[in-house]
Amino acid sequence: MDTSKDYRILVAEDALRRLESRVRSWGMPYPLNRSVAESLLSKVRSLLMSIKYSYLPLNYLLSSQQLKELASLTKELSKYLLPPPNFRVSGESAKLALAEIKYSLLILLGLRGRLALGEENLPEYGVDVIGVEVVTVSKHPRADKLWVLKVGTEKFSLTVITNIPNVKKGEVRAVAILPPINLHGVISEAMIVSDPIPNEYRGRRPPNDLLHINELRAAVEAIIKRK
Repeated sequence: MDTSKDYRILVAEDALRRLESRVRSWGMPYPLNRSVAESLLSKVRSLLMSIKYSYLPLNYLLSSQQLKELASLTKELSKYLLPPPNFRVSGESAKLALAEIKYSLLILLGLRGRLALGEENLPEYGVDVIGVEVVTVSKHPRADKLWVLKVGTEKFSLTVITNIPNVKKGEVRAVAILPPINLHGVISEAMIVSDPIPNEYRGRRPPNDLLHINELRAAVEAIIKRK
């Protein structure tokens, strides 16, 4: 397996760069133990590079100690980078920074699960894709041709901004969890990548034949081309 070119590992590497940048320019309204965070990030980078250049067969990689340690270190890192319980972050820049931190941690934590999708090196495997229920649909307050969706499962919720005009409350659609962006003052955390899909895929990754695969692949390619 050519791990050095695998989309899943390359997206994880981008997520790590995002965390390193946030720690270097820390401006969050809660304190950071920078020395501990930087030490953990250094260890995460070392592990991720070991995985990237391991060239292990997939079955060996999935059972490797490096992947287990990567998940453990990422969980430890989250204790330092995420706000204290019940702490509310305000302000657009701080909210975007926190959304990016959460996204990046999730990408690193979910690496093993995405690798378990199989040997094929497909762009769509680089990010998490999940069926979610559309909970609310509202017009974007500052953009006429955009809608703000609240979507989720029993375990989590996301805000999605879309230009798709026919999304309805109660539908199940697939979303790709992507780097968050601020669109006219509202942070979008994911992108719709399917038409309505059967309810059985709520909380699960739908098969590729139900996805807008070209749009999803383009989004992943954009992530790994970012420097």
